[in-house]
Amino acid sequence: MQYPGRSGRFFLSMLFFAIDHLADAQAAFDSGRFAEARIKLESRPLSGPAAALLARIYLHLKLPQRAAAAARQAEQLAPSNPSVQHSLALYFAVAQQRKLAALWEGRYAQSPDADSAAALRAALLFAEVADHPQAIAFGRQALAREDRPELRLLLARSYEATAKPDEAVAQYQALLLLLPYDEPTHAAFGQALLRLARFNDAATFLAEARQKFDKSPQLELAYGVALYTQRRFAEAATSLFRVIDLAPSVPQPYIFMARMIDQLPDRVPALRAAAETWLENEPTNGFAPFVVARARQASNADDNETKPLLLEAIRRDATVWEFPFELAQLLERQRDYPAAVRFYEKSIALNAAVPESHYRLARLYDRLQKPALAARERLVHQRLLAAPKGGMQ
Repeated sequence: MQYPGRSGRFFLSMLFFAIDHLADAQAAFDSGRFAEARIKLESRPLSGPAAALLARIYLHLKLPQRAAAAARQAEQLAPSNPSVQHSLALYFAVAQQRKLAALWEGRYAQSPDADSAAALRAALLFAEVADHPQAIAFGRQALAREDRPELRLLLARSYEATAKPDEAVAQYQALLLLLPYDEPTHAAFGQALLRLARFNDAATFLAEARQKFDKSPQLELAYGVALYTQRRFAEAATSLFRVIDLAPSVPQPYIFMARMIDQLPDRVPALRAAAETWLENEPTNGFAPFVVARARQASNADDNETKPLLLEAIRRDATVWEFPFELAQLLERQRDYPAAVRFYEKSIALNAAVPESHYRLARLYDRLQKPALAARERLVHQRLLAAPKGGMQ
């Protein structure tokens, strides 16, 4: 048996001392004794793992510049060391640099020394920063280890974001097998089918799901929207009124019924009453006065009664194209053409893809003797009518 020489024994002793020293600092850090952990590491030359740990320590001690310098040192000393990769991922996550956190956790997850949850963490981080191809890659790697609901949901959303609808639907179906009695999962799948413009599938699935969860506003709302997309307006209204009964503060049922109010003449009084109650209890949402205005217009109320409501809707939310569009129509009826033009222009600035806005604006430009502007708007109107339609309208 051979024994190491004097220099070899010294090297081994220093190596074990460094490992113990790092372990002591890690234990202090894990216990929240950050100042103590800092002293232990600063008193010795830094290795890659020590520098990575020190970066995290500095961050907890609110020394961001030192933390960033220690992280750079760790990258330079040992970029291929799995413990350094994972430690840097933790550092960048806390430092709110999520893309770098995902990058380093991804490198760590590809190491044979990575723990069993590394691929899952990498997938979650990549999904968080909308790097969906990487989220899918690491999600599938994690799925090979364990089938988990959060993984199926992550993969479903990432496939949807990368325009792979069949794969997304398959992941939602697998998620339902894992969580057959979970209401939010059923709602998420139904909403995904709507986003994917699979309206018939959505209506069929949601009709079954709402039987299983008959007190769910989410499922009832999604079902009502699915019926709306199929132009089954009377059935949609019945479903949406039920949402109002279950959750009267949810805005979507009022908004959808306001959009199809011309198709529901017999439901106008009920919508007006429900919307006015909502307006009494909703001080900030711009759609509350807007829906009341639409319901009153459908009840043949005078424009002077609805005009203040539309102005209030715009005051509450200046980002919704429908509010100035509706007001512009009212002003046009009142023959205040210059004001109507201003509000059509505001509506178009918020959403230039609505053909009717350009058509109406062109007519007003004609009235105001502005033929060049009228011609411009007619061209835009014709181009929009010829464009292919897709998704929910």
